[in-house]
Amino acid sequence: MASASDSLHNSPFLQLSSEMFGYIYLDGTFLPINPAWEKTLGVTCTELQTRSWIELVHPDDQESTIDEITKLKSEDQRCITFENRLQCSNGDFKRLHWTVQPDTKQHSRYYVTVRDITRQKRIENKLRESETRFQQLAQTHSQESDFLHTLMDITPDHIYFKDIESKFVRINRSLANRFGLKNPTEVIGRSDFDFFTREHAQQAYQDERAVIDSGKPIEGKQEKETWLGGQDTWVSTTKVPIRDRSGRIKGTCGISRDITEYFQADQVLRDSEANWRSLVESAPDIISTLDMDYRFQFINRIPSGVDMEPDDLVGKSIFDFLTQEHHDGFKEACRKVMETGEVAGYEVQGRISLNWYSSWVGPILRDAEIVGFVVTSTNITDRKQAEMELQESELRFRRAVLNAPLPIMIHAEDGEVILINRTWTDLTGYTLEDMTTVSKWLAQANREMSQEIQEYLGQANQIKERVAPAQYEIITKSGKKQIWEFSSSLLGVEPDGKRIIISMALDITERLKAQEAMQSAKETAEYASRAKSDFLANMSHELRTPLNAIIGFAEILRDELVGPINDDQRECVNDIHISGQHLLEMINDILDLSKIEAGKMFLHLEEFAIVDAVEEVNTIISSLALQKAIQLTLSCPQNIVIEADRVKVKQIFYNLLSNAVKFTPEGGKVTTNLDITPTMLQVEVIDTGIGIAEEDQMKLFAPFTQIDTSKSRRFGGTGLGLALTQRLIELHGGEICVSSEEGIGSTFSFSMPINQTSNGG
Repeated sequence: MASASDSLHNSPFLQLSSEMFGYIYLDGTFLPINPAWEKTLGVTCTELQTRSWIELVHPDDQESTIDEITKLKSEDQRCITFENRLQCSNGDFKRLHWTVQPDTKQHSRYYVTVRDITRQKRIENKLRESETRFQQLAQTHSQESDFLHTLMDITPDHIYFKDIESKFVRINRSLANRFGLKNPTEVIGRSDFDFFTREHAQQAYQDERAVIDSGKPIEGKQEKETWLGGQDTWVSTTKVPIRDRSGRIKGTCGISRDITEYFQADQVLRDSEANWRSLVESAPDIISTLDMDYRFQFINRIPSGVDMEPDDLVGKSIFDFLTQEHHDGFKEACRKVMETGEVAGYEVQGRISLNWYSSWVGPILRDAEIVGFVVTSTNITDRKQAEMELQESELRFRRAVLNAPLPIMIHAEDGEVILINRTWTDLTGYTLEDMTTVSKWLAQANREMSQEIQEYLGQANQIKERVAPAQYEIITKSGKKQIWEFSSSLLGVEPDGKRIIISMALDITERLKAQEAMQSAKETAEYASRAKSDFLANMSHELRTPLNAIIGFAEILRDELVGPINDDQRECVNDIHISGQHLLEMINDILDLSKIEAGKMFLHLEEFAIVDAVEEVNTIISSLALQKAIQLTLSCPQNIVIEADRVKVKQIFYNLLSNAVKFTPEGGKVTTNLDITPTMLQVEVIDTGIGIAEEDQMKLFAPFTQIDTSKSRRFGGTGLGLALTQRLIELHGGEICVSSEEGIGSTFSFSMPINQTSNGG
């Protein structure tokens, strides 16, 4: 055996061969014979001869290797081939291809030829992997192609491909339908200018040029498409560059999604939000939102007097701004909202501003779940203040009623007596327990007129205003009769609609007795006054006759009709004449005043110019005015014609002007102002005289009265002039008044109708 091995070992062919040759024994002995073993496994032949060849076989391949070699025991099997893995010196395994045939000379050994097929197997595996990937890619490409065609046919979005010049090379079915084309291929070679307005098509072209020039896509651009027919749509457009295998851009691909409905809904939402914000910001109420922990998320305004901004409150608890006593109540309102989902109301007071608010708490829902609260707060500070003032007023009213000096009863429209005051009980002896109803009280106080009195007291409920007073006899609890004057009015209406009436009474028993006595005294006085007036009128007539004779004979003596007289005699005659004239004036005044009081003076009406009448009076008193250097002035805007008694009107002006001149010092001024309205004559007589004290002005028009006896002695007069003037003005349907200041002067003003006929004069 050694010689055979040596001969093989020394063969130049075996030394150069890349295949491994050798012998193996089934007991594991290993006899490699050429250098290829060492080159392939990294182990020398000497080392291999010391090891069992089966140990070098990969454990997973050992059993199959032995099975293959065992097949050679069969006589009809002369050669076998198989593959396995053999371990190298570095621990790796190489895949080897074995050819084994038995040695015909020695049946216990086998001749093997082994070829390293590791690289071949690796290449085969890669090839198989490549084929698998290719098949997968082909299948994927086929699927993607199918998907693309399906996508292009069924997607509602508009998909389009354009060349470098922005001309269509392909579009999907949806866009073709929008373009009005029967087949998508009809679009090839056309551009946006064939379907859109020039403005929109130009913008699209510029966008595509930007994509081509920069190589960067445009993503999600929201734009308005304006079609040639005038219709506008909104789309979200994405455009990306299309590149060939070398990376060169050869066109663009675009996808446009119609967002018109979304845009319109978004616009509506924006408008709604804008309207809501405008409403919230302009609302006078405080509107806020809270999370479930009662923390502010939003508030539209801050109460006046609080030095904070709305953003300062965000994230803070609402309880930081409510007084402590309102915390539980507000939480309870929120709890009701969470339980019922409905709005709940609650009144709270701010801790900083101290304002009162009527707050309505509502739910904020998200997917039917309450996620917070919206709170609307109306400032009711004034109302709360009014309520407190009303309560205080009601207490004051109740105290006032209870302590009022007049008997007062508050009762309902159905007759229920709600309250009587102490005076009522003191005067009648009846308590509230004695008169629970009006009818029960009247059954004792005035049974015969009970119905009439109840109807009277109920009138306030019917006419809803104060009822005119009425007098009724009332019997007290002790049986004493009194006359009461009742007055009732509607006090108010209770929340249930029941009307409340307040009835007051006045015990006029003694007053009626006094009135009867006064009426009797008045009648007696009026009788005496008429008798006095008749007496004065008669006496004036009786006195005139001898007085006229005295004045007449004094004039004859003064004019020397019966002979000459000396200076002393003339002075005495003048004194007699002047005294007689003065006495005649007083008698005439008494006579006129008596006629007026007796109702025997009548007006003789005529139409005349008032300016002429006043100037005639000024002429009469001008001599007295000249003596004192007093300026007489008459002011009248127009020629006024009135209907009146000319003589009595002149007497009115004479009395006023003569008084003015009489009481005006030398160098003064007396002015008469006349004015007219459609119905009235307005007159002012103004002087710069001595004036009248305020306490004396009320006495001016009283007959037979002079306000200062020292002045009467100084200026003269009977005290009848102004009294007669007032009566004459009143006889014309007018009235007179005076304003004066001591040392400054006086103004007498009067007015009378310009037409006495229409006035009933």
